[in-house]
Amino acid sequence: MTDVWFDCQTVTEVCMRIRTMTVCFVACSLLLSSSALAQQHVVAPAIIRQAIADQAATDQQNRKAVLGVLQQSQVRDMAKRLGLDVTRAEGAVSTLTSAELAGLADQARTADAELAGGANTIVISTTVLLLIIIIVILIAQ
Repeated sequence: MTDVWFDCQTVTEVCMRIRTMTVCFVACSLLLSSSALAQQHVVAPAIIRQAIADQAATDQQNRKAVLGVLQQSQVRDMAKRLGLDVTRAEGAVSTLTSAELAGLADQARTADAELAGGANTIVISTTVLLLIIIIVILIAQ
């Protein structure tokens, strides 16, 4: 009888050791594979950093263009006549998304070129354009 008991105890120990070794093997495999995958990047971190820096520079140039138009005396006078707060619009520029900022910056650059050129034949389109810029900025906030 003791031989049977001894054999059952040995079988149980062997099963436990096999389970323990299997669990250790699986755990090590998962840990090594996940750390190996973490080291592989689809896009290099340097390229990501450069893209972020480029977008930030573009946004800064676009903000400067929009703020430049809002700071012109003709725009301030027109906004004052219409009861619009240019200071509030200038504050709202920093809250715009990159896409909104890009669209407004294109319009602002066009308006700035027309105002700087002293064009008299396009006063109505410049006025409408400036109003759109101011209204969109006020609505954005």
